[in-house]
Amino acid sequence: MYDGEFWSNADSLMQLYDVGMSSMFTMEAAAVAELADAIGRPEGPMLRKRAESMRVLIAAHLWDETGRIFTNKFSNGSFYRRISPTSFYALLANASTNAQAELMMTHWMMNRTRFCVTPNGDMAGNDPHRCYCGLPSISADDSAFGKTGNDGYWRGHVWAPMVQLTYWGLQNYDGVPAVRTARKALAKQATDMMMEQYDRHAHICENFSPNREAADCTGDTFYSWGALAGMVSLVEAGYY
Repeated sequence: MYDGEFWSNADSLMQLYDVGMSSMFTMEAAAVAELADAIGRPEGPMLRKRAESMRVLIAAHLWDETGRIFTNKFSNGSFYRRISPTSFYALLANASTNAQAELMMTHWMMNRTRFCVTPNGDMAGNDPHRCYCGLPSISADDSAFGKTGNDGYWRGHVWAPMVQLTYWGLQNYDGVPAVRTARKALAKQATDMMMEQYDRHAHICENFSPNREAADCTGDTFYSWGALAGMVSLVEAGYY
């Protein structure tokens, strides 16, 4: 997703208007506002104003009508159309309309050539040699998918923190049927992916290959955040 020259030595800023970073900033401000209220601190209104300001900016500037998804943008105003799960983080920020959320599900998340989340969460019809498990770290139709770095370390492997953040965003749009379907399916596929490696090797992966025939984990083989791939199913079942 970050292939290219995005850094400015002149002002020490990344020259990319980033959906994921902006959305997590918004989510953080809203969450810290709740914490401030809970302990009687006065910063709640200021933090909510900060979150709302960024939410409005994401909605106004980062929706790509052509791509039908929230998309990173260059400083010249053009979109950088390499899509990763961070595009779904706009749902974390509540920056998406219901119609936009539905388009992202049908054209991207539940598209077998892109993020490969099948409606029933059973991976049926997914390519077992390419994108069998859902939510790879770059869209499976990207030319960089599966290239270099342990055959896809950040170019297609599935990362459980991305699953968790995407899942939280999907929760915000439960009233949209396509989003609800995608959320339940993502939780099932992520947990099945995790349990496949655990049952075979007793490993909780730092990251998981989207390839069904993957022999074992990539990265570290007993990694705390890898368990988030199973955590989402516990949340979906109402245990948390």
